[in-house]
Amino acid sequence: MKHVALLLAVLLQESLEAGLYGKCDSEIPWLADGTELVDNEPSRKPRNYDVDRAALLEKAKKTAAERNRLILWYCPRVPGTQNHMYRARLLDSYMKVAVFTDPGVVDLIRAKFVPLRMCCDRKISPGFVDFKNFEFVEPGFLVLTPEGKVVHKLDRIRTFNADWIRAALISVLQANAPYNAPAGGSVEDLIKGGDDDAALPKASADQKALIHRRAGRFKEVHALECAPLQKGLALLNERRLDEARRVLELENSAEAVYYLSVIDSRTGKDPEPRWKELVRKHPETRWAWRAAANLVRVEDTLRDGPMAHLFEDFFWAPAADRPTTTRRAGEHFDGTVRRAVEFLLGAQGPHGGWDDARYAYWFDPGIVPNVHMAATALSSLALLEWRDVAAARVDGALERAEKYLLDPARIARGKNEECYAEAYRLLYFSRRKDVPRMNRSAARLAAIQDAKGFWADEYPNPFATAAVVHSLAEARKAGADVPEAILARACAALKSLQADSGRFGYWLQKDAFPPHEADAVVRDPMCELALYEGGQGKRERVEAAVENYWKHLRRLEAVRACDYHSDGLLAGFFYFYGTFHACEAARALEELRRRGHFDRFRAQVLSIPEIDGSFVDSHELGKSYGTAMALLVLGRTR
Repeated sequence: MKHVALLLAVLLQESLEAGLYGKCDSEIPWLADGTELVDNEPSRKPRNYDVDRAALLEKAKKTAAERNRLILWYCPRVPGTQNHMYRARLLDSYMKVAVFTDPGVVDLIRAKFVPLRMCCDRKISPGFVDFKNFEFVEPGFLVLTPEGKVVHKLDRIRTFNADWIRAALISVLQANAPYNAPAGGSVEDLIKGGDDDAALPKASADQKALIHRRAGRFKEVHALECAPLQKGLALLNERRLDEARRVLELENSAEAVYYLSVIDSRTGKDPEPRWKELVRKHPETRWAWRAAANLVRVEDTLRDGPMAHLFEDFFWAPAADRPTTTRRAGEHFDGTVRRAVEFLLGAQGPHGGWDDARYAYWFDPGIVPNVHMAATALSSLALLEWRDVAAARVDGALERAEKYLLDPARIARGKNEECYAEAYRLLYFSRRKDVPRMNRSAARLAAIQDAKGFWADEYPNPFATAAVVHSLAEARKAGADVPEAILARACAALKSLQADSGRFGYWLQKDAFPPHEADAVVRDPMCELALYEGGQGKRERVEAAVENYWKHLRRLEAVRACDYHSDGLLAGFFYFYGTFHACEAARALEELRRRGHFDRFRAQVLSIPEIDGSFVDSHELGKSYGTAMALLVLGRTR
C-alpha cells in the first residue's frame, strides 16, 4: 500500500504540473485557427489542421479596421511539401512559455495589436510567405495593416527573450504611427502599450525602474529608491548573477523565485527545487505556469520547457530597429568569442555536462546520453581551446566536465550515436594529450567498427565514418595507439561509396541515389580528409571538396534554422557539423591556401551569432553544441 500511495502522489503531482503548464499563453485573446502541433511531423498530422484560414484572416482584418490597429500574425507552422520542421511543436511551446506568458509582451499585444495565431497554408501563402524558398522559417511574426499589407516580418526566432521581443514589436509600432495611438492616458496604460517615454515623467519609482530596465539603462535603476525586484532584475540583465541572487532573495514574490531559478540554471545549480516551490506555493501565478513547463517531461523523456534547454534568455540585448531575426551579426571577433564562451560557461549543468540537446529521432530516446556526451566533449574542447578568455573559470568548468566525460554511466553502450560520443571525447583527450584515455576511446571505436569498415550513428554511413577517422588521426598524432588496419578498413569502406564523379553518397548503396555536388557539400570535405589522413587520398582532392563547400554554402545556410531535410537533401543538423569538418579539412592544406579559406570561415560564423551570444543550427541539437562548434571554427581561424 505504501508503494501505491507513493505512485499515486507522483501521478497527482505530474497532473498538477501538466495542468499549470497548459495555462501558458492563456492571457492573449488570439483569433486562432485551433491547430494543435504535434511532435514528429510529417509522420503525424497536426490536430485540427484543416480549417478555413482565409476566413479567419478576413475576420482579423475586419477587427483591425474597427480598432485601427495592426494585425500581429503569429505563425507557428508553415506546412508544405518542403517541410521546414518536424518538431515545430517544441519551438511553439518555447514561444508560449517564454514570450506569450510574459507580462510585458501580453500587455503590449492586448493593448496595441489584433492578435492572430494561425498556421500558413498553401491557400493563403501567396503574398505572405514563400515557404518553398525559405523566405519565412517558423516560428515568427507577420505584421499586417487592416488591409492585409505586410509591414514587417520577424522569423527564425531561436532566442526567446521576452523583453527583446517587446522592444522589437514597439519599434514596428513606432514605424507605423497611424496604428499606434495610446491605449489610455494613465501611466499604467502607457506602459502596457509600449509608450514608455510618455509614461516616464509621471511614473512611480517602481514604474520608472521597469521602464529604465527594459531600455537597458541600469545605472538609472540602481539610483532609484525602488523595490528589490527591479534592482535584482537589473543586475540579472547585466549578468551580475551573484549580486542579483542576493537582492532577489530579499523579495518574497513568485516572480523573484522564478528569476532565482534562472540564476540557479546559469550558475551550475539545480533549478528544480525553486520550480517545485513555485508550483506548490504559487500555482495561481504565471511564474508557476512557466516553472511547470520545465518540470513536465514529454515523449523524448526530457523536460519540455525552454529554460531547461537554454532557449529562454533573460539578459538584456539591444533590439535593432525593426529586427527581422534573433541573429546579432556584425560584432567584433573578440566580442563574439567572449559572449560565446560566457554562454557555454553558463550552460554547464550541475553534473558537469552540457545536456540541453534534445535530439532523439523517433522513436529512440535511448540515444540521448550519447548525444549529451558528444555535446559535452565538444563544449569542453571549445573551452579548452579558448581558455585564455577566462582561465580560472574555464579550469573550474573543465574539472567538473571531466568527471562527466569519464563517467561510464553517461554513455549508452551499443546505442546509436555512440560513435560520436566516443569520437568527440577522443578529440578532447587528444588535446589534453592524455594517452591512456585516448587509447581506451580508440579501442572502443575499433570495437564498434563494422566488418566492412564503417561506423554508424543511426546506420553505417560515410559521414559518421569520416568523423571517426579524423578523431583517430588526431589521437594518433597526439601519441595514441591507433592500429593502421582500422584506418585502412575505413578508407576502403569510404572508397567503395565514392561515385565516378568523386562525390560521396548518403547511403551505403553506391548507385541507388547518385550524389549531387550540392547534396555532398557536407560529406565530401570530411570524406576526402579522412582518406588523406588515412594515407589513401590526395591534398588536391581535399581542397576541391572544400571549394565545393563554398560553392553550395548558400543552400546549407538556407536550411540552417530547420530541423529536417528541408530542401529535400540538406538539413539544419548538418550545418555546424559540416562547417566544422570542412574547416578541419582546410587545415590540411598548405598555409597560403589555408589562410584564404579561414578568412571565409571566420566571416561565415561571425554573421550568425544569436542575441544571447550563442550559436544554433537545428534546435534539436541545441545551443551548447552549436556554440561549441562555432568556437572551434573561430579558434582555427584566429
